[in-house]
Amino acid sequence: MVDVKHYLNVAKDEVKSAFSHNKLLLLISTLIFVIPLLIGYFYPEQVTAYVQPIADAFEENVANGTVELTTQSLFVNNVTVAFILYALGALGGLLAAVILGNNGLFIGFTGTQFNLLAYVALVLPHGIFEIPAIIIATTGGFALLSFVLRFIWGLISPDYSYLDIFDPYFSKVKITVGQRFTASFKKNQNKLKESFIFLCLAVVLLIIAAFVEANITVPLAKVFLSFFGIGIA
Repeated sequence: MVDVKHYLNVAKDEVKSAFSHNKLLLLISTLIFVIPLLIGYFYPEQVTAYVQPIADAFEENVANGTVELTTQSLFVNNVTVAFILYALGALGGLLAAVILGNNGLFIGFTGTQFNLLAYVALVLPHGIFEIPAIIIATTGGFALLSFVLRFIWGLISPDYSYLDIFDPYFSKVKITVGQRFTASFKKNQNKLKESFIFLCLAVVLLIIAAFVEANITVPLAKVFLSFFGIGIA
């Protein structure tokens, strides 16, 4: 019989370890999102020319059915963004930072276009899953980039403690290319694993976010806002 509890505990420990070992990368991803969000909310006039076309394009896509507000459509759209952020994070991080920052700027700016209470009610139920997910996906990309850089450095300067040979500096034994790959991968494999953990966690959160946004957010917001006499279409 499969011990589900054991595997859940293992998964929990792995996630905790990934977060513990990548605090700085997670902080960087969070700031890349939060700072533009605050700029978009507190300085909307300064960013209108940049953000408004993005908002108009999104509304048009929803109106013409390109973006459907169904669980499946929202999930596919959000996961596509998450994989893009993950991949771009691994390819240097700059484009991932731009996309993540744009998301924050868009959310902050859009918050100024509506009643704040109504906006929070329509964003918070799924946003508590979706926003952390895209930040975590970006962090996973940065972690993958860290693995690549460390792996390359390990090829250049092998750590012989990960091989069953003596350091050539102290002996005449020559290290092969294959041994360099083996040593570098053994030394840095945890960073690779952590990047995949972040990606998988982001996908799980986006599954939840897509379901909540398609089925729960609007009905819940209507009930909540009715107590304040605010109606939404």
